[in-house]
Amino acid sequence: MVGERITDARRSHGLSIDDVAATTRLRPLTIQAIEDNDFSLCGGDSYAIGHLRMIAEAVGLDSNDLVAEYRRR
Repeated sequence: MVGERITDARRSHGLSIDDVAATTRLRPLTIQAIEDNDFSLCGGDSYAIGHLRMIAEAVGLDSNDLVAEYRRR
């Protein structure tokens, strides 16, 4: 799932949620929710996709692949 992939990539790069928050300027609470596959804090699909693209870049994932997986859920 999307959240688990983000968590695994973040940890494999030795990044904390706060590190990703500093890079993306997203709130740590929002990033934690996304890692838990809870997109309710994003404010809708368009925002969730934007958040996923930023997070993917910050943790070294392919953003198009991550967004495609999000859309399939």
